[in-house]
Amino acid sequence: MTFPGLDRIEALARNLDGWQRELAGKMAELEDSSAEGVSDSGLVRVTAAADGTIVSTDVNARAMRFDSYTLAEEFTAAAKRAQEAAAARVRELVGEVIADAPGTGEPRPDRY
Repeated sequence: MTFPGLDRIEALARNLDGWQRELAGKMAELEDSSAEGVSDSGLVRVTAAADGTIVSTDVNARAMRFDSYTLAEEFTAAAKRAQEAAAARVRELVGEVIADAPGTGEPRPDRY
């Protein structure tokens, strides 16, 4: 007697090790990734880590001519763009891993 899902289970088991290695690689890539956001004037740059934490800022000396309200808006815009870009990168990496996960579709022939 043949079980209908047995071939699929065997294929999943064969691919699991490769998928786990890929997952570990993507997680390391994710931990090391960051994204930059730039204000409308281009004078304020903010870098955010994958989790959205602001890790650095760069203010061009010309931005110091702005009043405090405008400078705050520049920082806010740059930070928001950096965090949005970081979140997009996370979604991209997670999407790649999920697309290649065992059980989510046929294994790609160039993998594992």
